[in-house]
Amino acid sequence: MKAINAVYNILSNNAALTAVVSTRINPLRIPQESSFPAISYQLVSLVPHPSKSGPSESDFARVQINSFGTSYQSAVQVADLVRNAMQLTLPATFNSVFVQTCEYDGEAHMSEDNAGFAGIYHIAQDYIINYNK
Repeated sequence: MKAINAVYNILSNNAALTAVVSTRINPLRIPQESSFPAISYQLVSLVPHPSKSGPSESDFARVQINSFGTSYQSAVQVADLVRNAMQLTLPATFNSVFVQTCEYDGEAHMSEDNAGFAGIYHIAQDYIINYNK
């Protein structure tokens, strides 16, 4: 859960990103009747980082950040802004979470033809975040 708190803090405090999406940064899904462009984020997996001296003191979280737009260009613009926001000077603390590393791990481009009036465009990006528990 800590990784998600850090991601929200990073995205919601990035002026260039919030100038485009405002406060439309939501966990798991975009609320019905939401305006676009918008962002959702979710935890995909959480893997402990084992230690020979005891229990894990840090975890690796795979987080997916989804950028949505009514045009392909707007979805790409938001995805580029998200990637810029996530390229951090680390280590650093975000919302009381000490983040050691944040690595971009790729993206997929999709369309959601049944969403909205004319469908929406969707870009899913994965990041691997190493943080202290």
